[in-house]
Parts: sequence; C-alpha cells; structure tokens
Amino acid sequence: LMTSRKRAWLLAGVALLLGAVGASQLLGTAQAYDDGSSEPQTMEQFLTSATKDVDAYWTKQFEAAGLAAPRVSYDWIPAGQTAQSVCGDENGQLGDSAAAYCSGDDTIYVSQQFASDIYDGALDQALPGSSQGFGRTYGDFAVAYIVAHEYGHQIQDELGLFQQYGQQLPTMAFELQADCYAGNWAKSAYDEKRLDDGDVQEALDAALAVGDFDAGNPNHH
Repeated sequence: LMTSRKRAWLLAGVALLLGAVGASQLLGTAQAYDDGSSEPQTMEQFLTSATKDVDAYWTKQFEAAGLAAPRVSYDWIPAGQTAQSVCGDENGQLGDSAAAYCSGDDTIYVSQQFASDIYDGALDQALPGSSQGFGRTYGDFAVAYIVAHEYGHQIQDELGLFQQYGQQLPTMAFELQADCYAGNWAKSAYDEKRLDDGDVQEALDAALAVGDFDAGNPNHH
C-alpha cells in the first residue's frame, strides 16, 4: 500500500467485472436486495453489506467508550470507471486498482473490479506479497478483510492518530494497526458464530498477499 500526505491506501489490480452501478453515500440502515432477500447479490451489495457490518461493530465500540459514532462515506467504483478524489492520481481519479481510505474526503473507495478479482482469485499471483509466494487471495472473507482494513484507517483518522503520529511513525505502523482493527471486527464475527470454515484463513492469506515485504522502502507495509 502506498501513502501520501492525504493518506490514500491503494492496492494494485487487474480486470474482471462484477457489479454495475457504483455507490457513493454515507453509511445508513440495512436494506433488502432486488430479489427480496437479505443476502447480497452483486459485488456492490456485498461491499456495502460488509462495510455496514464493520461500521456496526465500531459504532458499538465507540459508544461504549463514550465517543461519537464514526461516520464515513463509501464509493464502490464500477469496473472501467473512475471516481474523483483528493487522494487520486495526477488527474484526481481512482479507478480499477482502488482499495483505499482517503482522509482528505473521509471516504472508503473500492473498485468493484478489484474486489471481484480478489473474490475469484484472479489476482492471486499479482499482488506484492503473493507474487513472492506469500499468501493468496480468494473468497468473500478476503474481500471483507480488505474492507475492514480500510475502515481501520478511518478509525485511525477518527481517533486523530494520523495527526498525532503521522510524522513520527512509518507507514508500516499504521498498516499493522489497521490489520489489528480488522482483526478485532473479525474476532467479534467469530465469537458470534457468523464465520464459515476457512474464513479466517482467507483473511490471513489476503493480509500476506497484499504486503510488499520491502523492508528497505519507507512506505513498506
């Protein structure tokens, strides 16, 4: 993951399509899907469902600590399209490779194409860690882990950690803490017996797959 003063966390990806229309909105109430079920039918719906689940966990934790509930926007970028963001490229855009929390506009961005490629394993050997033989990416909980990780960066922003420690600590410290925050949410889902066999391994493998293992790089994660 790369970083900047605006704290964008971006993951590299290649192509497959699942989901048609993007979502850019504040987190809200649960919804029924087009077929009337409570189960997501598209990648867009899955990303929203996972984010709302993570958001519900952190809202509970913040309220227990006497803090205002966290608030964040999200944008699930349709395949082949871009979204404008202050954490974008030289043209201010994020596209098919995006999986990022941007503190500059307080929004989680995930490309539906990137998420689909994680889900079906198309990126299994293409990410920094997995290309070196570390971890793998496959399955729904690998996608959910990435969502929870990016939400973890938003928690860091809510708590003022970027402002307090951003100039003192390396990128790796924030990345590991975001992984820890994602693990806190996953542990709660495990305790509630909401995980399937293999879900935890999917998350662990995904964490290894997206790591770059380049300890000589100041942006190492």
